[in-house]
Amino acid sequence: MIRAEVVIIGAGPAGIATAIQLKRYGLQAELLEQDEIGGLLRNAHCVENYPGFPEGINGLALVELFRKQLQNAGVSVRFEKALELNYRNDEFVTSTNRSVITSPVVVIATGTKPKRMINPPIPIPIEKQLLYEVYPILGIGNKKIAIIGAGDAAFDYACSLSPRNKVVILNQNTRAKCIPILEERCLKSGNVAYQSNVRILTMTQAGDRVSLTCARNHGQEPFQIQADYVIAAIGREASLDFLHPDLKESAEEPRSAHKLYFVGDVKNGMYRQTAISVGDGLRAAMEIYQHIGNHRP
Repeated sequence: MIRAEVVIIGAGPAGIATAIQLKRYGLQAELLEQDEIGGLLRNAHCVENYPGFPEGINGLALVELFRKQLQNAGVSVRFEKALELNYRNDEFVTSTNRSVITSPVVVIATGTKPKRMINPPIPIPIEKQLLYEVYPILGIGNKKIAIIGAGDAAFDYACSLSPRNKVVILNQNTRAKCIPILEERCLKSGNVAYQSNVRILTMTQAGDRVSLTCARNHGQEPFQIQADYVIAAIGREASLDFLHPDLKESAEEPRSAHKLYFVGDVKNGMYRQTAISVGDGLRAAMEIYQHIGNHRP
């Protein structure tokens, strides 16, 4: 069993900012990440509103800078998946796939997970070609990709993929939900097609491709779209599956006692912005220091 002053679950921008600031205070924190650092930044085509980058910066490039800053600060990342977080007797117990860590304070920076498609049913043969994030296929070329959804994520994914691939964005509604500048920039590409009022009736295997049977909302005949990959960008929800049921019901107690913090996208709903997440993490670290740093033996 490992003992830590603080456990940070998630190494996206919020978790990274928390860890770096706690290190500056001399507090011993364990930073956990189940996959790769960076969170949703790994999907971002271009981050244009993060101060210090007047020309914008690619999401993966910003993640690499975060990685270097962690190294320079002497902060290591434990690549372990949090399986359960419980709170009892004024202590947290974080169980991962490799270890058990106890701590008086926990920072939850797990971000969001994509909402999964329920309808139409997804046949097993196409599961590897149906994605919910764009970063696994950023290096591909000469492919046809169908993106389901019309929010910021859908258009951002299209911007990332369109230089080397053909992309079609399928929106079940009349209007796109993304910010206007993103829609305008994306649709300037000759490789991006946009269709509204489209419902997906079925997805089936068609040789090496996925065949989508689609219908217009106003009753036209169904039509087919074939793609090498399908990306579902239909929304996201807080990633909190690892919380013990008792903690879910009584989280307010440790939160009010300045022992439990939720930072970044996991609590911010639609306000998924790197700058907001970094600010959340920085503030949490400062509050933690105020409450436990000055009372250390």
